Amino acid sequence: MNTKTSPEKISLFWVLQISGWFLYGIIYYLIYYAHKDLDAVNIFGFSVTYMVAFLVTIFMRKIYQKLDYHHRSILNVSAYVIFISITFAVIWLYVDRFVSYPIYGVDKFQKAMDKMTMRNNISQIYWNSFILFTWSTLYFLINFWRQWDEQIRRTEKAELLAHSAQLQMLRYQLNPHFLFNSLNSIRALILEDQNKARDMVTELAELLRYSLITKNNGDVAFSEELKAIQHYFAIEKKRFEENLQVSLEIDPQAEEFPIPSFLVHPLVENAVKYGMKTSDMPLKIKIEASVKANDLIVVVRNSGAWLQDDDEGRNRPAGTGTGLKNVKERLENRFPGNYTLTTGEEDGCVVVKISITRIVESNHD
Repeated sequence: MNTKTSPEKISLFWVLQISGWFLYGIIYYLIYYAHKDLDAVNIFGFSVTYMVAFLVTIFMRKIYQKLDYHHRSILNVSAYVIFISITFAVIWLYVDRFVSYPIYGVDKFQKAMDKMTMRNNISQIYWNSFILFTWSTLYFLINFWRQWDEQIRRTEKAELLAHSAQLQMLRYQLNPHFLFNSLNSIRALILEDQNKARDMVTELAELLRYSLITKNNGDVAFSEELKAIQHYFAIEKKRFEENLQVSLEIDPQAEEFPIPSFLVHPLVENAVKYGMKTSDMPLKIKIEASVKANDLIVVVRNSGAWLQDDDEGRNRPAGTGTGLKNVKERLENRFPGNYTLTTGEEDGCVVVKISITRIVESNHD
């Protein structure tokens, strides 16, 4: 069993140990001795009794630290604690008497011993045992509480790390997805129009810059996501020219709404990829964003038709195939229970709609 303790744990033990015995001594004195006229010697002798108890419990702690109580039954630990409490109760009694000998003087100490009977000794040992058993119980309860609290913290940390790892995995799926299609677009233009190809490289560099800035999966303002999308459209419009028309309808309130980076981007890519397969030319894509109540609503529309399952194998362009599933998983990780993702067709367009509720923490006095 690892008996190493953190500085915080050591500090807590000494705070409780010192304050606990001090308060117990004060309370015991007020109950049984405050009405008596005690001289300085008697008060000092009374204090020494609890100083001995203070030292005795420190030795008990050393023993308990070596006890592997996690792998013992409650009955076994209880019997062990009772035995230790009785043993150290006897030690407390006789060490107290030994230390008291020079304090009270030979004559006064001898008179006190003459009055002590076996019954009184047993009674005193019983009382000391009760005090030490209570101390031991509190010691273990506080230790169990600290370990339980530490376990909760470790569990929360593990869940957070797992959550972050899952988000990172999804992100690694996203980055190659848009990069693959962007490079394909650049390759198609290198021989046709080098100026356009150079401009497309610049736009791709801006996309990659955005990816690096947001690599820790933190939230970004929707306006930042929109800029990255516009860089992507700039690449695709150089490739498809008049066959691609893009329009934006963005509520200024939506621009500052925080969302995970590259959340909307896959929807835009899908609109281009599948729209080019199903839509009459030009392909029309429209992005709408608004804030209603406390919800961000983002709608991506593209002319064309929704691909059915049996169509996807024939019509899906080469890519990583993350798509809507990836977006939904990221929404579930970031906004569990506070989002909706719907898809459908409306007026000859494929419509994908995301609604996200911002959680506002209320302040209570």
